[in-house]
Amino acid sequence: MRQDHQTAPPQPRRKRTRHPRLSAGDRVRFAEGTLSGTGTVDAVTSDYAIVWVWADEGQGRRMLMQGYGSIVSLDPEGLDAENFDTDDGGS
Repeated sequence: MRQDHQTAPPQPRRKRTRHPRLSAGDRVRFAEGTLSGTGTVDAVTSDYAIVWVWADEGQGRRMLMQGYGSIVSLDPEGLDAENFDTDDGGS
């Protein structure tokens, strides 16, 4: 007696998430649940999915898993402060 094997329907491809490419030392804004703030990136995994941030205002070091309830993005205000020269030429 021959059994007919049914093939399973093809599984949908899992979307590849592209996380912001952050580097150690970058100034960032983050939000996780009810917690939000700014800080400096300490370390990042090779796929950028997990980011360790030294939070400002004494909030300590935080591990943030992007895509699992955490949002981490570059802080444009932090970038501006670092990139502008405040020396006015000695006047």
